[in-house]
Amino acid sequence: MLDFETSYRAMASRDSRFDGTFYVAVTTTGIYCRPVCGSRTPKPENVRFFRIAAAAEAAGFRACRRCRPEVHPSSPEWNVRGDLVARALRLIARGAVDEIGVAGVAAQLAVSERHLHRQLVAEVGVGPLALALNRRNQVARLLIESSSLPLLDVAFAAGYSSIRQFNDGFRAAFGCSPRELRRTGKTRGSGQAAAPSGTGADGAQGAQAEPLVLRLRYRPPLAAAALLSWFRDMALPGVEDVGDRRLHRTLRLPRGGGRAELDFTGAGSDRDAKHQQVTVRLWLSDLRDVTAAVRRCRDLLDLDSDPAAVTEALGPDPRLGPLVRATPGLRVPGCADGFELAVRLLTEQYLPPDQARQLCGWLVARYGEPLTAPDGVPALLFPSPAMLADAGLAGALGETAARTPADANAGWRAAGPGELRAGASAGVRAAVCTLAGAVADEKLSLERDADREAAVAALLGLPGVEPWTVQRIAMHGLGDPDAFDAGDPAVHAAIRTLPGALGSLAGLPDLPRDLDGSAHRWRPWRSYAVMYLSSAGRLSARH
Repeated sequence: MLDFETSYRAMASRDSRFDGTFYVAVTTTGIYCRPVCGSRTPKPENVRFFRIAAAAEAAGFRACRRCRPEVHPSSPEWNVRGDLVARALRLIARGAVDEIGVAGVAAQLAVSERHLHRQLVAEVGVGPLALALNRRNQVARLLIESSSLPLLDVAFAAGYSSIRQFNDGFRAAFGCSPRELRRTGKTRGSGQAAAPSGTGADGAQGAQAEPLVLRLRYRPPLAAAALLSWFRDMALPGVEDVGDRRLHRTLRLPRGGGRAELDFTGAGSDRDAKHQQVTVRLWLSDLRDVTAAVRRCRDLLDLDSDPAAVTEALGPDPRLGPLVRATPGLRVPGCADGFELAVRLLTEQYLPPDQARQLCGWLVARYGEPLTAPDGVPALLFPSPAMLADAGLAGALGETAARTPADANAGWRAAGPGELRAGASAGVRAAVCTLAGAVADEKLSLERDADREAAVAALLGLPGVEPWTVQRIAMHGLGDPDAFDAGDPAVHAAIRTLPGALGSLAGLPDLPRDLDGSAHRWRPWRSYAVMYLSSAGRLSARH
């Protein structure tokens, strides 16, 4: 936490660099704001600073209705860090307390409940229950404002266990009841029909007839075209569909399947707050998965990134600076399923990208789980680790295209796994089976909130997995902003296509060593440096 004087000056000057890194509470009004709030600057003696919004709410302050601290991205620090507190915050943000309780969260982090509470209070000022309540309030307000769901469904979808708890918690956080907020009519949803009602105390919920329409904020700028280009190059039929301004894909969620459509129309122009958001439409088999679905969509698009911090670190570099200035707001694409991402990147280690996509498409076609969806819409979940571990891939990956079953991936049947590059299928088969077995047996976690160091060590211990593949998995799957391997052949290939100072690296006698030396200046944002290199390399290759 910054000292009081620095925080006060940042708040008084409305410095956007500190937006999300702390919150300002005013004792005379009982309201807490973002440091960029346009309201009148309070006197120093009436100000308190909190590191996270949950701490301000726990202290009795309610969210400002002008700057809306609950809908804006929080500090990117928690995504950069990989320690106990950061992992706990990421777990709680995706709804883990509601799923497995505080005891389950502590067990997943391999600490006692008491130690977890002590560490969180020391670092951010509140314990796990207060953080979980803050998350429920945020999700509830998002659903009230963005949908026409009955308030009963909103309560249980957000994670409350009773209507009384819902009303009390919501009133304490926002100064009004859920019904009063909806009655104002100023923040009603976009007019879509309500999802089926009757979520009951057990949270049972049928599939939605109409989508939930939510809007996810981000820190501008956002290089939407580059993001969509990356997903288009990686897209698997049946799982994803990428258009000019939209990404549609399936989601494997804790209580069932779902689909998400991420709409970038208007995003990226950044003229005002209205354009600093991505519209998300969700179809969920269980409304209680809304928190996990929103979290995965944010991770998928790296919406919690801080482009200003990345530019400040990478912009002065003589080799990388021109790329940063050419594409401001470039993000590191994430994933909706860590295991799915790992399988995709592992197959690319052995095969050219088009053949790797072909193989993954075949796995989806044969072992993917179907979802109910209109024709032409992605409707297959990528196979689970247990499915692939038990599938007997030793024989399956040696089959020819003629034995591929008829399914949604018909366009990919022309060249089956039997026609893959000679000698590659055995390595792919062993690597995928080993990876699936490790994840299915819980010897390896590829979730966003996993211990990054432990996950990297476990991946390096698997036979047939190269260090540069591990770093790619850490970058796109685990969300590590500083993942990098100087031996990554994709980075070398990108450098060889670039003109100027970066392209000159390709002529050096020991490219990995010299590249590793340059990369020290890019820390802790080396993942973003890799994205700038690979994005520029793809663009140069196309031209």
